[in-house]
Amino acid sequence: MVLRNLREMFKIDAADYMMSICGNDALRVLSSPGKSGSMFFLSQDDRFMIKTTRESEVKVLLRMLPDYHHHVRTYENTLITKFFGLHRIKPSSGQKFRFVVMGNMFCTELRIHRRFDLKGSSLGRSTDKSPTSLKV
Repeated sequence: MVLRNLREMFKIDAADYMMSICGNDALRVLSSPGKSGSMFFLSQDDRFMIKTTRESEVKVLLRMLPDYHHHVRTYENTLITKFFGLHRIKPSSGQKFRFVVMGNMFCTELRIHRRFDLKGSSLGRSTDKSPTSLKV
């Protein structure tokens, strides 16, 4: 119900949402999986990013959902990731897949003049912290 309310707040039509992620057009796979092992997909209309998630990630998202909902309700022009759905499917093969649907921030009429590759966690990531490695 919270995610449905978020879609309504962000003016995402329910039928358009379903057609975009479940319609006749295939999702596009984005590169290879990262360190997390998650796969990323892009809807054919470029509006949505879909990321496969582990059960532990689902639990974290569900725990943060009330505060997230409050934040985006309070700050409607927030620049943080917009979450639209959290789903689980079980194809006939029997293996469950969980995925989160987010807004594609690159689907915009605005000119994007810089992009940064930001990581969500420092766990298991390291760098040489010598002064020469800190040059930008």
